Amino acid sequence: MRCGCPNCDSFMIHSERDNACVCPDCLYRCYACQGTGTALSREAVLAMKGVSPATMEERMQAEKKREG
Repeated sequence: MRCGCPNCDSFMIHSERDNACVCPDCLYRCYACQGTGTALSREAVLAMKGVSPATMEERMQAEKKREG
């Protein structure tokens, strides 16, 4: 993927080593298109499902009791 540099508008080149795009002119590094730093927390995923973390803990403990 090739991105435009937000600093100088040059085309950036993907660097496999850095897992980022690098501007050949100003050396700016961008991680936006790689999704770096965008992982969701467990709580955020549960919130999207409409489940509170406390409710999930209760379900996991109940499952452990049934197994054990």
